[in-house]
Amino acid sequence: MSAAMQIEIHQVMPTRPCRFCLCLQNGCVFADFDVDDDGKVFAVRVSFDGFGCCTAGGRATKMDQHDSRALLAMVKVGDRGIAGAEMILRDYFRANCHVFWKDALQRHQLL
Repeated sequence: MSAAMQIEIHQVMPTRPCRFCLCLQNGCVFADFDVDDDGKVFAVRVSFDGFGCCTAGGRATKMDQHDSRALLAMVKVGDRGIAGAEMILRDYFRANCHVFWKDALQRHQLL
């Protein structure tokens, strides 16, 4: 099993539009997420130290309703709440490792 994932909510940057941004692994990874009209969360892009920024280009799958609701509720609570998102994020990155550079995900212990 990988080491515990470090998760914080990060300010959304105007140059990287999304609904919310998560800072992972002590600032080594930034993952930008959006939400579709049905309330399903999906990653727009992930930026990795040492690898660069990988834009999904619509290829990433969307989280199911349960995980989407749970993650959005955690984000709403703030940094204290988001710490419980590790399992949701690991499952999501595993399902989308073909989109978000599997070697970068492994290097930063996100799988």
